[in-house]
Amino acid sequence: MNAVSRVLFGLLIFNGVTAVGGGLALMTGVIPDEPSWVEHTDFPTVYFAGVILLAIVGGSALVAATTMLKRSAGWQAASILSGWIMVVWILAEIASIRGFHFLQVVYLVTGVAVIWCTPRTPSTSPPSPTPREGASDGTG
Repeated sequence: MNAVSRVLFGLLIFNGVTAVGGGLALMTGVIPDEPSWVEHTDFPTVYFAGVILLAIVGGSALVAATTMLKRSAGWQAASILSGWIMVVWILAEIASIRGFHFLQVVYLVTGVAVIWCTPRTPSTSPPSPTPREGASDGTG
């Protein structure tokens, strides 16, 4: 894995784990309900937002990280989709709560970075393994 791939993988894991954690925190009340957060939405509490954050935002990032690690076909599409999901989630959050927190900037940047770091063209074949140090190449 090259440096950009390692950064991308780290961003996907970071987005996935923190979104799952944030979703669980909203759903279980670890993050207290703020009436202003749901005032301009159709939701009575932040519980449903926690479900979306956990399942869709966090889940998409973790699926993308897993498919990238396994080099599954379409991992680039999963990665780009997960970046867009993060960007849309943050923009929708800012618009719906009509408030601002510095973490929104962090996650907007990580979402854009995932999109930016993901290669646009799928590789036609997996990278060839490099021989280990001191391994014989079979030529004698």
